[in-house]
Amino acid sequence: MEVPEIAQFARNFSVMVRIQGPDPKRLKIQRHAFHLHQSGKTTLSASGLLLPMGSLNDTPPVFDHICSIHGYSGALVVTVASVVEPFLAAQYRNNPSQEFFPQLIPGACIDVLVEGEKTGTNGLGEHVTTPSWLPSHVLALVDVSASSTALVSLIGAHNGPSEHSSWELGWSLATLKNEKLDAFQKQVGNDIRSLVQIHGNQSSDESSNLLKMAKSATRIAILRVPALDLEKLIHINISPPQERGNLLLVMGSPFGVLSPLHFFNSISYGAVANCCPSHSHRSSLLMADVHCLPGMEGGPVFDKHACLTGILTTPLRQKDGRAEIQLVITWDAIATAWVNQVRKEPKRAQKEQSDRQIDSSPFKKALSSIVLVTVGSGAWASGIVLNKHGLILTNAHIVEPWRFGRTSLLGLTDNNTISSVQHGMPLSWREGNVGEQESQIFFPSRLGGSSSLGVSGHGASLLNFSHNRYGNISVRLDHMDCPIWCSARVVYVSKGPLDIALLQLESVPNQLHEINPEFRCPPSGLSVHVIGHGLLGPQSDVCPSVSSGVIANVIKIPGSLHLHGSSKMEAETKNIPVMLQTTAAVHPGASGGAVVNSDGHMIGLVTSNARHGGGNIIPRLNFSIPCAALEPIFKFSEKQDLLLLQVLDKPNEVLSSIWALVPVQSPKSDSPLEKSNREGKGSRFSKFLAEKHAEFAPRRDVEALNKGKLHSKI
Repeated sequence: MEVPEIAQFARNFSVMVRIQGPDPKRLKIQRHAFHLHQSGKTTLSASGLLLPMGSLNDTPPVFDHICSIHGYSGALVVTVASVVEPFLAAQYRNNPSQEFFPQLIPGACIDVLVEGEKTGTNGLGEHVTTPSWLPSHVLALVDVSASSTALVSLIGAHNGPSEHSSWELGWSLATLKNEKLDAFQKQVGNDIRSLVQIHGNQSSDESSNLLKMAKSATRIAILRVPALDLEKLIHINISPPQERGNLLLVMGSPFGVLSPLHFFNSISYGAVANCCPSHSHRSSLLMADVHCLPGMEGGPVFDKHACLTGILTTPLRQKDGRAEIQLVITWDAIATAWVNQVRKEPKRAQKEQSDRQIDSSPFKKALSSIVLVTVGSGAWASGIVLNKHGLILTNAHIVEPWRFGRTSLLGLTDNNTISSVQHGMPLSWREGNVGEQESQIFFPSRLGGSSSLGVSGHGASLLNFSHNRYGNISVRLDHMDCPIWCSARVVYVSKGPLDIALLQLESVPNQLHEINPEFRCPPSGLSVHVIGHGLLGPQSDVCPSVSSGVIANVIKIPGSLHLHGSSKMEAETKNIPVMLQTTAAVHPGASGGAVVNSDGHMIGLVTSNARHGGGNIIPRLNFSIPCAALEPIFKFSEKQDLLLLQVLDKPNEVLSSIWALVPVQSPKSDSPLEKSNREGKGSRFSKFLAEKHAEFAPRRDVEALNKGKLHSKI
């Protein structure tokens, strides 16, 4: 189905949930990114999944149990518990024995906004519907334990208490300052600041540890809507287990209570970024590469066949940055919630294996080719398996950050890099570092010579770099049912302008999946996926994540570069691609990952992305090395002839300028305009971004911002 068709179907099952009640001290707004407060009354909203009676072929046992104990038969709404909990009476808060009998404080009420029946057509012949508010009542709050367990595993709760975690619940939105805002913008801005303040003190509240945080994020509320009257009953099918790269569509009402007319039942779509638990056939939690906004939590999520996948919940956000991970509680996890308590096994629709999302199958080999690389005591990045002998391609700045970290974001000498490592700051958000350094990280056992895994030695004639120079390097392989850790050594680091390094596994497990490269130049607008270990490193057990986008631009240079005699590139020797720009989200830790096309063929090596003058990375403005420029690397992986790599070490001023985002000097002229372009050895684009975001920087650094380079290694 096309996206508009999926969206049209989704409208039948998407509602906005509104709850309002007395709040003279404005205590109910805590943990909410937006609200309305007037005359001592607070109004909150979220999105919800509407389930008319009989719309499901197999009703989850917990729903049957709830309806039975309340003597109710009718339409239900599933939403996030966080919108209801502020208005619960004190004796019903955090009380497991009262989860099926919650009561609101006096004066509080709930209603839902539903798509109305068709009332006619407009001048364009389109059907016109009028949304209507229906009274609702809370029946139960249910903990989806399978999803909370997956979330704990995702953020690595076993690595220490919550104060050492780099993640918290909440929406990451910028605080609005020094702006002339209208009434609506002021409301959103004030509420966002309140959210930041509340979550900043989260360690002292009920979400003071990761277990409580995970439980809070995956708790759902079941509401009844007895007044719902539908002329025609529409059935909803449940999607099969999802895979990374599959299409997802979310329908919800961002900021809905502020203006339902503008925001009711908005859509956003993207793809499955990851599935949790990673090595389970049935996922209870999905990471979604979908742009969502506050108020969409609780909204239904559908797959490409308009089958129900789950509901959106509150995202994870990075404490020291603006990165955000959208989370989906799968319907399978909801359907199995409280199975033991109601003593009834859920009925599962029997589907053929071929009924699973076949579009993701070309990615399976590419996904298995991406590895996690750790350097030293905790910095991490990604890597790509090149051959069955354990040769790994990654970036040079991963093992030699000093080559790329001579200046800070402000163009000044960076004296705080070591300090940032010691204090658990995200390394990759500083120029020249990768991954994330935690104050305490415990790694899984490294597997390296176990005969049960079919490990064999590999004695290739590669360069012999010293371990002491680069520190301990480990590689995690996720292509088996259980992750495998192997030691690795550096065998090559390019001294030229391309950010390339090669690692060799010390012991090589069987069944390695090497990447399949595509050397032809990809066209602008081509749909692509980025695969890597962005944001989540060794403390999490998730496999590589996927983000989707398009090729935004291809930067080419005239000449044959280092590809003389290559039959694959004979037709393209006049203009060689040397940089790819994509719109797929790239986050710290994704360095060394792969850009792949829809056939699962690698077209680029993820290398860097842009950051603005405020220091924040721009995830969807990133740069990769095309496979055409990496051809000597792939030839070396086949022939293991070191002479093939020498061409990569040669200086190239044009390439160096391109990868520094500096205008390339024309040898034919030296006009005043070109002199202006080269002023300060920085690009006008870098200067533009710095000036646009100069208000976020300290006053003493404004002048330095205008001299800084944009280039940022991730």
